Formats: sequence, structure tokens, C-alpha cells
Amino acid sequence: MLVSKYDDSRLLLALQIDHSRVAGYLAAHWGNDVFAEPRPYSSVVLAAQEHDNGWWEWEIKPSLNDRGYPLDYITDGSLKCLGQLRLDFYKHGVERVVREDPYAGLIVLMHGIGLFNKAYGLLAYMPDHTARPDVQAYIRDQDALRQRVLAELRRSEEFREFSTDEVIWKNFKLMQVYDTFAQFLCNRYPLNNRERQNGPSNTLGDTAVPVAPGKPDVTLTIEVQDGTRAVVTPYPFDTNPLEVSFPARLVPNRSYRTREEFLKDFYKAERISVNYQLQAP
Repeated sequence: MLVSKYDDSRLLLALQIDHSRVAGYLAAHWGNDVFAEPRPYSSVVLAAQEHDNGWWEWEIKPSLNDRGYPLDYITDGSLKCLGQLRLDFYKHGVERVVREDPYAGLIVLMHGIGLFNKAYGLLAYMPDHTARPDVQAYIRDQDALRQRVLAELRRSEEFREFSTDEVIWKNFKLMQVYDTFAQFLCNRYPLNNRERQNGPSNTLGDTAVPVAPGKPDVTLTIEVQDGTRAVVTPYPFDTNPLEVSFPARLVPNRSYRTREEFLKDFYKAERISVNYQLQAP
């Protein structure tokens, strides 16, 4: 979950699976006269939309951190708190996407590995977990699956042209952009709230953003205007402005003695829709 302060007495909880839907929505609207539309379109959009679908297994009955508060993916560290459970449910999520669309599954698989190895070195600001034996076992298992899926894609008429190392790496970078952008949006309330200091920066951690064939990567800058609006430079979307929304729920800002006590508030929580607007300069 992404846990933000809503007001003095309540927390705003955004689920990882809903954050994932925001990433998919950004991917679906990616592309204009400057930025190329992702290709293969439906596979890349599906990968962005489902990249965190494994979290569903935990988020249907979430647990607490060691202080009795709702567990936050950044401040508490999901791997530290959930351990093997975290690795297993992400693996199951990858398997679901591979069954539906092997190309999308490959990108989600690589994203899952990248969460532990600084996105294959692409994102220097991320922590490196590769010294952990359980992470090493996870990466070995997922890399074996990656090689099998890649071989299948390269034999496929539908996906062969998109399965070169160059195109896969470009789509992996796009996946990182969509994920980090969606984190930036879902990681704060309102949009101009600066209390949470450990989320993505307004340059998305200086992530390299693919533009179009033959053009160099760029860095996106998100300049927040107020509680609901931000200007994105350069602007990568197909409509201006782009309206973005995600569901969230409100729970008391307090420590819970037991998981069951928290779940009562979690299931009864008031649901709200958070609405933001992205604009061109």
C-alpha cells in the first residue's frame, strides 16, 4: 500500500494494484507528435497496468508494520517486513501475466527482478538487495523463466520484431517510467504535499525516458502547480490535459494492537476518488 497523511486524524491508503492501474493509464495515453506510442501497444500497456498485480494476494488482507500502523511500501520496506511472502506473490503475479500475454509478462518479469538489482543498473537511487540469499534464489528462478519466454517470443510471428534486445530494453525503460510516474502521483495527497520525502522526485529519479526511434532519451520534469495540477515537460501524452484518478480509502491515523482490529477499519473505510490533472507547458 501507499500510505499518506490525509488530515490530522486520517490516513489515505492507495493500493498497489490501483497504483498499477494508473501506470497502465499513463502508458495507454503515451505518444504524440514527439513521443512514439509504445509498441507492441496492448502488450506494453498491459505490462504497465498489471506490473503490481501480485500485490492483490496481500492487499485483500493487508498486515501492519512493527509499530502497528498500515504497512507502507516505501517507509517500511515490503521485502523487510514480508520477506518470502513478498517474493512469492510477485512471482505469482508474473505467472498470471505471462499466461495472458507473454510479451507483457516478460516486461513485468524484468521489472520484478529490477526491483532488487537497481533496475539492472538503470536506476542508481534504488536499493540493491542482491546480496540476500532469498533474492538470489528469486532472481535465478525468474531469469530462467525470462529465457524461456524470450525464446518463445522470438519464435512468434506476432512478437518477433519486438523481441530484439534493443526493443525489449526500451520497453523495460518505459515500464520504469510508467511505474515511477504513477508512484509520484499516488504517493502524495494532495499533489503539492511535501511531507513524504522518500517518494519519487519530480524528475522521476532522473529516469531515462525513451522518446522515439533515432532520438535520445530525455528526462521528464513534473512541476506541481497546486493540490491537483502539474505541468509535465516535455509532454508525452496524447491529450492535454490528461485527467488522472485513482481510488483510495481513509482509515484512522493510529496504531493498532492487532491485524484484525485494523482490518475492521480497513474494510469499513470511506472510499474516495483522488483526481489530478497533467498539463503541457
